[in-house]
Amino acid sequence: MFTMMTVIRKRPNVTTEEFRRFMRYEYGPTYVGLPETRSYVQYYLSDVMSDGAEPPIDAIVEISFDSEADMRRALQAESYQRAAALRAEYMCETSVGVHSAVLDEKVVLVGEGNAAHV
Repeated sequence: MFTMMTVIRKRPNVTTEEFRRFMRYEYGPTYVGLPETRSYVQYYLSDVMSDGAEPPIDAIVEISFDSEADMRRALQAESYQRAAALRAEYMCETSVGVHSAVLDEKVVLVGEGNAAHV
């Protein structure tokens, strides 16, 4: 499984409600419609501690494909390209605003069947 985690910060002029509506009802369903997508989870966040050095993180998205090749194929789809163009209105478009990373390892210490390592 090829899983990516993406940290997302909304544009300052976009309200939290607008951002979450866009993610849930416009952007997220794009991935649901791609046959390569195996899992897509949106986590909405509210900062509880901040030193003001960076804008707060508004969401983290976890998305999985069978392989990196499947992900690359999905990102070429016309529906994804349209959604990616729309996100510029809602998300900061730098690595600070949208930052993706590949999940190398997941360690579960409590929960998820009490598995020690996944």
